[in-house]
Amino acid sequence: MHNLRAFYTKALLSWGFIVRYRGVSAAQPALPIPPPTTVVGAFAYPLIRALEMSSHIAIGSIDWGEGKLISEIMKPLLKATVSAAAGMASPQYERAHRGPRVGYFKVGLAVYQELGRIIGAPYKGDTEIGRIKKAKLMSSEFFTEAITRAMPVQAVGATYAPGLKVELLWIVDAEKVSRELNVSLEKLDTVAKKAVYGVVRLGSKEGLVAIEDARYIESVRVHKPGEKISTRLYVPKSCAELVSGNAGELVLPNLEYKLTTYYVPAEVVSHNILIPLYEGGLAPTFRLLEPCLAFSINSGVVSVSVRYEF
Repeated sequence: MHNLRAFYTKALLSWGFIVRYRGVSAAQPALPIPPPTTVVGAFAYPLIRALEMSSHIAIGSIDWGEGKLISEIMKPLLKATVSAAAGMASPQYERAHRGPRVGYFKVGLAVYQELGRIIGAPYKGDTEIGRIKKAKLMSSEFFTEAITRAMPVQAVGATYAPGLKVELLWIVDAEKVSRELNVSLEKLDTVAKKAVYGVVRLGSKEGLVAIEDARYIESVRVHKPGEKISTRLYVPKSCAELVSGNAGELVLPNLEYKLTTYYVPAEVVSHNILIPLYEGGLAPTFRLLEPCLAFSINSGVVSVSVRYEF
């Protein structure tokens, strides 16, 4: 019998977040919603710090699925992950007005790329390095050729959504986590109850968030194929049939960095703009398909997994 645990946090974005596509170079477009691996990373950061293991983590290039991991601690955590998902919700902000008319406006997400210079010299080949060195200091060639080669212009993406709320849900096999991290299940439960309050960022360290609600739940309900679920979190398209409500389709990397199509509960969904549902509004309903399972902690907060053998 597996001991499932749920890490849940609802947070308010300060300005937005940065989660970029993998395998890109000259341009770095950003994803409009955090993928499952980013959800795991958001919880992993405070959990590992609370377990006082952060100073012992090796950094390198570790094969995982169709991608690479930088931190070795992510591999055991991803292996123990049953499901991970995120959802966006817009609070009803009152519109500034004059007179008796009252209106409300939504906060959405917009993906934008800004041009900037990066230090590219360490990644250049011998031919490019030779051209950079050949330019005489302070000559016209130095400014027009050497600097532009050493510090090329790069389009850097970011997702802007000030004041938007994000829900994160991470379902784990607690026995696997305790075994992989070499800590007792009792200690893991004790530390995790505090770690859920330590989610401070989404994606890169600039994506600061303010926690509104956080819970570590030791009782997770499991839903089987054929059941209907309502959720504000994205769902793998291969796992569910949309029955009712608003949900668009978006391609995101899954837990193994494989590009996967997800249903994203929202009014408008694209790779550049996302207009989420109102906070507290009705979540879309899905019917679970074989061989997937779903895991819920309360109404509207359900994560669906293709990992039915865990």
